Amino acid sequence: MNNDFYKTIFKRKSFHLFRGVGSDRISETELADIGEAFTAFESLYPDIRTAIRIVPTEKVNFKRDAEYCILIYSEKKENYLMNAGYLGEQLDLWLVNRNIGTLWYGIGRPDKEIYEGLEFVIMIAVHKAKNETLYRRDLFKAKRKPLDEIWAGDTMGVGEIARFAPSACNSQPWYVNNSGGTLTVHRYKKQSRVGIMSPAKASYFNRIDIGIFLCILEICMAENGVLFERQLFADSGDEEYTKVAEYKK
Repeated sequence: MNNDFYKTIFKRKSFHLFRGVGSDRISETELADIGEAFTAFESLYPDIRTAIRIVPTEKVNFKRDAEYCILIYSEKKENYLMNAGYLGEQLDLWLVNRNIGTLWYGIGRPDKEIYEGLEFVIMIAVHKAKNETLYRRDLFKAKRKPLDEIWAGDTMGVGEIARFAPSACNSQPWYVNNSGGTLTVHRYKKQSRVGIMSPAKASYFNRIDIGIFLCILEICMAENGVLFERQLFADSGDEEYTKVAEYKK
């Protein structure tokens, strides 16, 4: 995992509106670099084929002044949504490192549902945003669940930052238990409707969210020198707490 990503967690924010980001544009060279970078990111499941397309916002009816939307596609296999979230969050942080503002856009409708035999998963809207004042200045002012709601046991200095992982509708569908030398990560299913989303939509995006969280969690663990062996589990259930990963120290 890229060692520069940890410091980027503190800077990154969701650009729900891109107005006021300035007149700088993402160059053709930068667009090519985005595509090349994505192919080099670490995957939870190397056997799941993935790809991205970068399209002008008008192609996907994005109305919030972004320049482009990056569409993430995947082969549909077990845990493909988790894998897409894990890869997409690396892309998210990579972009912010290059002064490109981002927004995970869950309700976006692609111009192509299928690309190179892969299914559309989700998109990230982007715009050049060089002014540092546009990014987050104080991570701890972000609205997140209290640590004791999402973590049990010793946090190892990891949970305090990992809890700021982005998620759809800020639902934060994760729960971590640190016990017996093992971190166990669960996808938490809220037992009521999540905002305006149907239960089916919430489950879909929450599986992507879990991949985003695992990415942030592993970045924080690496920063704190926590060595681990990771085991992933099929997220196929619909229980209140579904085990998705274990990290054995």
